[in-house]
Amino acid sequence: MDHGAPLGAWGEAPSGRVLDPRTEAFARARLGEPLGAPGPSETAGRGAGQTLHDNSALTPERMRALCPGVEWSLEASLRARFSRGMSYLNLMSWRAGEAARLPDAVVFPTSHDHVLEVLAACSAQGIAVVPVGGGTSVTGGVDTPDLDTVVVCSLDRMSDVQNLDTESGIVTVQAGATGPQLESYLNERGWTLGHFPQSFERATIGGYIATRSSGQSSSGYGRIEDLLVGAEVATPVGTLSVGGYPASATGPDLRHVVLGSEGALGIVTSADLRVRAFPTFREYSAAIVPGDFSAAANVVRALTRSPLRPTIVRASDEAETRALLTMSGPGGVLGGAFSMYVRMRRALPGSLIIVGWESESATTLAAMRAFARERLADAGAVSIGGRPGRSWVASRFLGPYQRDAMMDAGYLVETFETVVVWSAIDDTHHTLAEVVRAELGDDSYVMAHISHSYEVGASLYFTVLAGARSDPRASMDRWRSAKAAIMDALAECGAAVSHHHGVGRDHRDFLPAAIGPVGEDVLRAMKTTLDPGWIMNPGALVTRSDGQR
Repeated sequence: MDHGAPLGAWGEAPSGRVLDPRTEAFARARLGEPLGAPGPSETAGRGAGQTLHDNSALTPERMRALCPGVEWSLEASLRARFSRGMSYLNLMSWRAGEAARLPDAVVFPTSHDHVLEVLAACSAQGIAVVPVGGGTSVTGGVDTPDLDTVVVCSLDRMSDVQNLDTESGIVTVQAGATGPQLESYLNERGWTLGHFPQSFERATIGGYIATRSSGQSSSGYGRIEDLLVGAEVATPVGTLSVGGYPASATGPDLRHVVLGSEGALGIVTSADLRVRAFPTFREYSAAIVPGDFSAAANVVRALTRSPLRPTIVRASDEAETRALLTMSGPGGVLGGAFSMYVRMRRALPGSLIIVGWESESATTLAAMRAFARERLADAGAVSIGGRPGRSWVASRFLGPYQRDAMMDAGYLVETFETVVVWSAIDDTHHTLAEVVRAELGDDSYVMAHISHSYEVGASLYFTVLAGARSDPRASMDRWRSAKAAIMDALAECGAAVSHHHGVGRDHRDFLPAAIGPVGEDVLRAMKTTLDPGWIMNPGALVTRSDGQR
């Protein structure tokens, strides 16, 4: 976890935490004037008479007895950093000065055996354990539950790459390694994992697995379940080893017990992941498909179903296209010429599509590129060259920093996502956008894109912006109301609770309707078997049938 960023913010962008002029102009025009709002700080969370020096239920003497040989800390400011995730409500709660339930201690194991020892000791004493990797959850998945005693198990000290099997194309890595740490190691040796979620800079391998993550290059490399060969999991009752083969018929695939388990069953300590040779050739292109969003979705579907599918394919709806062109389009005379060209070709309103190809072979890349251009031409798309695609790749991890700057100005900014089959894309997209607009009013802006697609369907990822409020609690209440309406609308549309953000605590109450009573019983049975004391991340993913933690 990054300990340098102030509480209530993702971090400090290279250019500083300020809105660039184009984004500020767009926000003023669409959302209204910015207002002064509390900013993040190291002293956030000290409101309502609360301080970060609240007494812990654990003493140094008890910690030494609880986990001998394992590093730990009772320091209040450190515990605060591990108390919440990175959702809009999490960050705003710091800015609003809301009191936090801090974990009573943070432990830093350095080995699988250390994790086993911590879990066994906590289980014996009924102490809740919340596993934390990068702390980037946006669904309440790492928020400290309000229980008598809670320990955070941080994997910060478990980030080693243990083996690279180049013949098999498998890397073995400890679960605390971040995306950049692993990617740097692999790139130096001519390999890549190819997994790039927007939280890439801070998210960990264990977090990828625990939340069933999907990266922005999923069209070419697959989701984390496609990359996971095997894993070691520490549980309160011992070690669970899953996978280890390219495929097998030895009963149900227990990897899928671990994938998406969100720390409620145990802690992933290491993983075997499929890697590929680092691509020799990379190319990106962009085009605008005229008409409504369904025309762009049709292009994405055709590209996805082909053996020549791109490595990256992303389609923005009309609202997101307008925002992107306004905030990041070419400026000055070039901007005017660009706008005139697109209007002449009748491409606006339309949807921006970004396509990327990566390959070890120039011939293979050329074939993928030619196929994509044919499909785009069939849709009447107007090519706008490679620069927008390259610009998106260069800036694709800056979203969280931009959110910080928007929040500094008092604006509401949050995301949500889902996944549906192709036949439901249009209705779901329209319904969800209308629900959010109805909830947030005229000073809101709702946009969406497809960034993960499959033969039978695709994800929809929404970004929501709304006008500034000087009182952060007013903005928080506004988003809570909108989110409740969104979750109801997802159920009515038959859309999934989540595509890649996970369940956590925020979505937990919506899961039973999605998986049914038998599904709930299966989850509870797994939980009881691996975690008989129900100490693992209580309140996340699943609860007892009696309503207790």
